[in-house]
Amino acid sequence: MIIVDYYCPACDFTVEAFSVTPVPEFRSCDRCGMQSRRRFSTAGLSGRANRPASGSTACVDNPDVPGLCHVGSDAKRSLIARHRGDHDTLAKEQARQRITYEQSGPPVRGVHGHAGAHSHN
Repeated sequence: MIIVDYYCPACDFTVEAFSVTPVPEFRSCDRCGMQSRRRFSTAGLSGRANRPASGSTACVDNPDVPGLCHVGSDAKRSLIARHRGDHDTLAKEQARQRITYEQSGPPVRGVHGHAGAHSHN
């Protein structure tokens, strides 16, 4: 599967979606249900990008970064920096994430206890 951008002119919405190959030219818009059309980009074909990775982390503002709409907010800045070859921003973001992790530990989301899973006689 590959990631493909689709644009809906009815509601001005762009989305990245996993797609099978061959990639369909059209699909239903995730926002309004109307017909979205596949967008083509030159991501990965033009060499190193010239804008820094320290700006917006929104996937609609960074259409050249594949998979950006599908990662958590903490991972977006490093994904953009890695994709663009911005080593300074990547190093700073990794240091920030390391400090956050060392201060608070791993995120505890969706962890469920196993009470009652084993019987003790």
